[in-house]
Amino acid sequence: MGIGVQRDATAGAGVPSDDRRTAAPPRMRSAPQRFIETWVDAVLGFLFCVVLPIPIYVNDEPFIGPFDASELTILVTAAAYATVWYCARRLEAFPGAGLSVANIAPVAVLTYALIAAALLLLRLDYSRVQLFGSGILTVLWMAVVAELRARYLVRNYAVTPFSAIAAMPKLATCRWLDFDSVRRRGLRVDAIVADLGGELEEGTLAALADAAIAGVPVLDRRYVVETMTGRTPLSGLSPNEFGALLPSRQYLVVRRAVEWGLTVLLLPLFLPVLAIVALIVRLDSPGPVFFLQTRIGRRGRPFRMIKFRTMFVGVPGPSFTTTSDPRITRSGHFLRICRLDELPQLFNILKGDMSWVGPRPEAASLEEGYVREIEYFALRGIVRPGITGWAQVNQGYAYEADAMRSKLEYDLYYLKHCSLWLDLVIVLRTFAVVLRGTGAR
Repeated sequence: MGIGVQRDATAGAGVPSDDRRTAAPPRMRSAPQRFIETWVDAVLGFLFCVVLPIPIYVNDEPFIGPFDASELTILVTAAAYATVWYCARRLEAFPGAGLSVANIAPVAVLTYALIAAALLLLRLDYSRVQLFGSGILTVLWMAVVAELRARYLVRNYAVTPFSAIAAMPKLATCRWLDFDSVRRRGLRVDAIVADLGGELEEGTLAALADAAIAGVPVLDRRYVVETMTGRTPLSGLSPNEFGALLPSRQYLVVRRAVEWGLTVLLLPLFLPVLAIVALIVRLDSPGPVFFLQTRIGRRGRPFRMIKFRTMFVGVPGPSFTTTSDPRITRSGHFLRICRLDELPQLFNILKGDMSWVGPRPEAASLEEGYVREIEYFALRGIVRPGITGWAQVNQGYAYEADAMRSKLEYDLYYLKHCSLWLDLVIVLRTFAVVLRGTGAR
């Protein structure tokens, strides 16, 4: 007993032990809360786009006397700015959907136009200069903020294990740091990236727990890669994740109603275009105006997809389109670049075979080979195929096995995150792709 007490006293008096000789690394610290910058952006944007122009069109002090056109303009301008700002933040959550002019301008134009139309129907007087001027300022403000973020805002991530850094996405706005080095140096990071689906060492698991207690987010590596690249990696995909690929029934019902209604409304506007294109195809080369091909749709069901014919009839060749394909007619090159050959698929949408947005349907002759060679390829049939899709705007045309695996990763991301917001992002990016004329064959 006496010896035991003496040992305790000696240790307490400063005799070093193995644990005491090894200094514990400092606790990790989280970076400043990033949501602060979002609210600073919102408040400064409100002051610049709504408050600052008020003295230009208001002669007296607002909200003092009777409610008139000046006060109404201030309120509707504030509502329009808040709507555009909210929509921009929702769209920004998806990879490649930054606050560029190409993405924000259509949202701003639609928002301010609807408000102006409502005021016109209600016969309410307001300042048109202020309302539409605020719309221009809003687009410019958000574009400038996006540019500043892309140039100067870099987020730091601690990655474990060190070997995983080489596989992380190469992005100018992200810096990947070694987790052990960050712990030793006591650096602030925005989050920790770890392979949470694998076996973690006991020391690493304890360190991640300490970081979480300190307020540092701990993220799974697959989640980070998916969020930043817009692709769901096939490696490590397990049957447990299949449930996450099923869209909600409410979303499917609402989307079907919206796309069917829009198609009915737009069809009269497109009919003259369809007639002109049909005449051009008929005069350009002998053969039918339309090209019908069996494609694989939702749940593996075949259907007949209709397009304008863009190739010569009777010329042999593969079932896919090659670069500078000699089978393409003169008018076919133009129709493919402008995507006008896809317009007849409006009738496939009305029939229920296709949607505006979804995985691109493959020919029946190719689908069988892809399903046999590429694991999980059949999962694309969970939703209706689309005229455009997430894979189309990010990757473009593909037919080789490796390119199709990459395309499948984009399609799986769409299935996991499909929503009306992501559909809107795809539509906006499709317009940009068509205007640039990229990705067509």
